[in-house]
Amino acid sequence: MKSIFQKKEDKQIPGAVVAGVAGAVVVAGAAVAATMALKDKKSRKKVKKVLVGVKDNAMEYMKTIQAGLKKEEKNVPKRIVKETKKLAKTSSIKEKKRLQ
Repeated sequence: MKSIFQKKEDKQIPGAVVAGVAGAVVVAGAAVAATMALKDKKSRKKVKKVLVGVKDNAMEYMKTIQAGLKKEEKNVPKRIVKETKKLAKTSSIKEKKRLQ
């Protein structure tokens, strides 16, 4: 005899299979549409232009991020010294209070 939970699991399996098949059909449809669109020379040029633009924007973004990281990298040693001094001062104050 099956429990209530096992009966629910059996009913969910076909739904998952249907969702998987539907996903495969959508992907196949997109692939066919892309193939058809790229057959035309004008479409290929447009797609290439868009992809080059996306690549250029991504490269510019990466350069901006890297420049910001390099700037922060220079400040790290100064911040470490500053925070260490703060911690030392705080811990020495706490130690003095503890000893009193």
